[in-house]
Amino acid sequence: MYIIDDASTDSSVEVAKRTANQDPRIHIIENEYNMSAVYNKTINFVNHAKPQDEDVIITLDGDDYLLHNKVLSYLRGVYKEDVWLTYGGAIIPEGQQVAAHWFQAVDWRVSLRNQGFCLTHLRSHKFFLLKNVKNKDLRYQTGGLFRYPEDIILFIPMAEMAGEEHCRHLKQKSYFYNIHDNCDFAEPEKDRHIGAIVAHDLSFRKPYKIKTREQLINCECDWG
Repeated sequence: MYIIDDASTDSSVEVAKRTANQDPRIHIIENEYNMSAVYNKTINFVNHAKPQDEDVIITLDGDDYLLHNKVLSYLRGVYKEDVWLTYGGAIIPEGQQVAAHWFQAVDWRVSLRNQGFCLTHLRSHKFFLLKNVKNKDLRYQTGGLFRYPEDIILFIPMAEMAGEEHCRHLKQKSYFYNIHDNCDFAEPEKDRHIGAIVAHDLSFRKPYKIKTREQLINCECDWG
């Protein structure tokens, strides 16, 4: 487990260290500066974890949790069926509302870049997909790394490369997605920024082609 503390200003690091209790399987990474999710889930994570091609990477955001203690066993079974990427299976707090397409499976007849985003938690993927997302697609047109929305920036290209055959929409409820005032889409400035990126940039970038496992594994990462 890799816990990345992105220059937090509360007691998160102390809580993490106390809970980890020197378990050698848990690695706590402390950023000196806030770098945001795109950097942390690509360059920062990969340089510390050094994952192998067939490793399955599971995203668990710090304000969310898995719904039961069998989730990882469940995912292990899913990946035995030649699955390369999973999404879906999240629930939200009672009384909260999100767009209906959040809980729907991808419509593979339509470009992923031209439909309501539904590649929601529980998100996981093989590393050989992540390493094939190009450096230029981690960045604004001006050259700097995107800060967010990493789910769209990373998962749309990975799903495009995997294709319908190797993506799995999870129906079993396994992930609690916490909605609160600090969510990206709950902050007007961040929400406008995300909307502008999607509408005026990501939607116009060239989609990735479906690739074979061999093509994905044999490709060198250009940002790691």
